[in-house]
Amino acid sequence: MQRLFCLLLSLAPLIACASPGSNASDRSEYTIAFSSCLAQNLDTSLWNVIADAKPQLFLFTGDVVYADTLDLAVKRRAFAQLKADRNFRNFRAKTRVLAVWDDHDYGYNDAGGSYSKKKQMQKIFLDAFDEPLDSTRRRQQGIYTVEYQKVGDKIIQIIVLDVRYFRTDWSYGPKIPPYSRTYAEDNRETSTMLGETQWQWLHGLTEQPADLRILVSSTPVLSDDYRGERWGAFPRERDRLYRLLSGTKTGKWLIITGDRHFAQISVKNDLLSYPLVELLASGMNTVWEDGSKEPDRYRVGESLSDYNYGILRIDARRSTAFYSLHGSDGKQAMAGRLSF
Repeated sequence: MQRLFCLLLSLAPLIACASPGSNASDRSEYTIAFSSCLAQNLDTSLWNVIADAKPQLFLFTGDVVYADTLDLAVKRRAFAQLKADRNFRNFRAKTRVLAVWDDHDYGYNDAGGSYSKKKQMQKIFLDAFDEPLDSTRRRQQGIYTVEYQKVGDKIIQIIVLDVRYFRTDWSYGPKIPPYSRTYAEDNRETSTMLGETQWQWLHGLTEQPADLRILVSSTPVLSDDYRGERWGAFPRERDRLYRLLSGTKTGKWLIITGDRHFAQISVKNDLLSYPLVELLASGMNTVWEDGSKEPDRYRVGESLSDYNYGILRIDARRSTAFYSLHGSDGKQAMAGRLSF
């Protein structure tokens, strides 16, 4: 116990502050909301629906605006429109937002490591979310990050991956409806999702103690039947991720993702000693109904083709994370729980 206390003291700069009026050492519950894919020119009222859940943290998991261009002035205007949006401003006044990019806010459709403006975009993106000037995210290449929440006597580790900055360009596959394009598997040893520096960083995090580990990836991990952007298009890289997850000695994993403009729960039962759950929440004001009908061997129940978001309620007393996905009316569409 003394070793754990000393470790927590060493992690203190990384442990996020509690929301106003709460006591980080006493609270036994913590609520995280999450979603992705917000077109800044469309209706943004879903922020008000999400706010009703009173989350302490919102994980904005990519495509926070849509501005597919090399023109950085256009990018800046898109982010300025997001920051000025009344619904978003009201939401941020009560809930902290931790954001990562995906393709449409980072660069252009399906852009990866070859995007020529990525260094400039890193500053634009972090400025848009008021990232502290002394933040590690401003000094490194890529915007991956980690933070810890102490909930009751539990350590919650939130790992946010950057699957854009270093990623090898996709290998094109045949055109198959309803996809605008498909990607073939790339088994080359030189191809990467994260880049070696980020891989080593991630490996180091798995050696830190935690009770619940939330892995945030804007690109879906468990989608073997999906033919668009997916971890499975780089089999070597995903196998490396799976080995890392299965080799972690403490805590349980939960994956949060976005990108696909519908919502679903996926479960893989043959990887870990417990079911690995991936929560997909995507499409805050846009929907890809045809995509939601595509087969998915890991999907549990039905998909949700509606504006959507997810809620994760962590209960330290019960050692349980209750998760749910919700439609535009705020009603729960599907749910489950993970004991840790």
